[in-house]
Amino acid sequence: MKRIHSILLSILFFSGLGISNAQNTAGEQDLIERIIENIAEQEEESPDYTNLLEEITKLIQNPLNINTASAHDLEKLYFLNQNQIEQLIKYREKNGAILSIYEIQLITGFSAELVKNIAPLISTKANPKPIIIKKTQHQLLIRSEHNFQKEAGYNTTSENSKYLGDPWKYYSRYQMQSPNSGIDFGFTAENDKGEPFFKDQNSNGFDFYSAHIQKKSNGLLKQINLGDYQIKFGQGLSLWSGMGGKKSSFTTQNAKKSQGVRSYKSTDENRFFRGASIIISPLNGIDIATFASYKKIDASSDADTISSYASSIVNTGLHRNRNELDKKDAVKEKLLGGYFTWNLKNTQFGAAFIQYSYSPEIKITEKAYSQYNFTGKNNYNLSINYQTQINNIHLFGEASRSKSGGIGILQGANIQIHPQFNLETIYRKYDKDFHAHYSNSLSEQSRSQNEEGIYIGINFHPFPKWSIKAYYDQFEFHWLRYSSNSPTNGHEYFSQIEYTNSDKLSVYFRYKQENKADNVNADFINTPVEFEKTQYRLHLSAKPAANWEIRNRIEFTKHKQGEQNENGFLIYQDLIYRFSQFPLNISLRYALFDTDSYDTRIYAYENDILYSYSVPAYYNKGSRFYFNLNYKVNNKITFYARYAQTKYSDTESIGSGTSLIHGDTKSDVKLQLKFRF
Repeated sequence: MKRIHSILLSILFFSGLGISNAQNTAGEQDLIERIIENIAEQEEESPDYTNLLEEITKLIQNPLNINTASAHDLEKLYFLNQNQIEQLIKYREKNGAILSIYEIQLITGFSAELVKNIAPLISTKANPKPIIIKKTQHQLLIRSEHNFQKEAGYNTTSENSKYLGDPWKYYSRYQMQSPNSGIDFGFTAENDKGEPFFKDQNSNGFDFYSAHIQKKSNGLLKQINLGDYQIKFGQGLSLWSGMGGKKSSFTTQNAKKSQGVRSYKSTDENRFFRGASIIISPLNGIDIATFASYKKIDASSDADTISSYASSIVNTGLHRNRNELDKKDAVKEKLLGGYFTWNLKNTQFGAAFIQYSYSPEIKITEKAYSQYNFTGKNNYNLSINYQTQINNIHLFGEASRSKSGGIGILQGANIQIHPQFNLETIYRKYDKDFHAHYSNSLSEQSRSQNEEGIYIGINFHPFPKWSIKAYYDQFEFHWLRYSSNSPTNGHEYFSQIEYTNSDKLSVYFRYKQENKADNVNADFINTPVEFEKTQYRLHLSAKPAANWEIRNRIEFTKHKQGEQNENGFLIYQDLIYRFSQFPLNISLRYALFDTDSYDTRIYAYENDILYSYSVPAYYNKGSRFYFNLNYKVNNKITFYARYAQTKYSDTESIGSGTSLIHGDTKSDVKLQLKFRF
């Protein structure tokens, strides 16, 4: 009776928030925006979000039944940390099946905001949708993208720099899934803008091809992967190919959840494995995996009096001209390895080994900062990891060693101090000679090397409609970096307060400050000088009517280094409309921005076509506009279109080198067809 009374109170509260089991397109889009934008703001490189977008979309289309989901299944819900998963399972065991989504807030560690975020991904019913899909599913995507303003590479007279293709990007992907047989098969083909298509050195058509087949079963032979795949294991110190995620507004969700071997469906041409993998499960809770991979990677080549070698690894994946084509497939990469996991009730142990072989050898030691970088033909990583739950404390960690003797260590704890207060702390130390080519663990830099730091994050819900998130990260670099000619240290502080009055109104304010030292050009020698970057953001989302949604944001940034002070701002307005009686959705944005330099750039996620993404950095001065639409022709065909334009003020050119555009305007279009059969 007490439980029913609590549920009724929760229903009354959540009815004010407008949460329901019905899938809400606005909520889904906001969900994707929160996840990707938070990750993208911290990435120095541009990861491929295709796999993440597909995982979220798949959950939205097939919500997870939280009454039957295992702990491993619940890990797929991006917003949950291990403490929350443990509390949800305990609640089920004690009280039986969760009767309604409203009831979830009664679970320790689950706030109104969290329930609102996961609502589009979950269900309390065994069959949330009336259609039970058992037959084989097929999906085909065909996409083209075009730049209207030609870059200098199309018109240059230099034979080595001239683009050999046209300003169109071509992309296609086929996916077949058979639920009955456990088979997942697909292929991807991509040709970037400017790359030759069925001509010159690209007579095979597309510049990049990827294919995979995955077979799962419940027997001894648990999983087989052939073709392209990725591995995400432990805390990412040795094995985490693909996107890993850096510090973000998910302040207490930095403990990685091992995903094992998965089919590769993205277009990043570097961070994946190509070959075969086998997973066996000889005993309940024990998985043993072996894998082998062989592929070629891009690199700049050089030679000395003894032999040739790779002087740098190239990760752009672009092969538009002779210079870029000369770097294509310059190094052969061979990998062999395996991992072992042992799952107990509240504890998991794991170990992994991976061995690399490169031909020709890699030698990147020309600069002082690169003296401890990997050099040679062979490397290996050996690592062990664990995670365990002790009451309201989730402990996790990993230690790894490379052939050089360098060590990487990460140790963390997530503590549910109070039902409304969660604390996470992580210590990391990566030696300057720690070489892990497929690592992607928590760090300030893009690589897990030459760094030591401690991270503390909190998530606090003082009142049902309010949330406060914050983190503080102190880090130190014991050796030089690309942008610093001496060892340095720094810190980063982030805080966000959010108010969600109802499903129709949400507003948050964010403050972020980073202190670090980078080189400043001088007459005699470049020397590191500390800089301070501060960001302020106010964001509002509202639904004035059933089919309408508006989003407003204003953001300011300041960058101070020495005597130089720079500022920037971004303001935008989003309008989203979904027709009730017509299968058409449209969205548009108009943005104004003005920054003094690239140092005061501001990132903002943009709505895009299905399985595509756009997280541009707004900098300099100008305006940006984009317009999206998707039209469902019938149950099997959907059409997507997007047009975007950026117009700069007081500038005669955009970009540099072969990417230079003469003029003050840059615009592009995307067209896509999705077939399901």
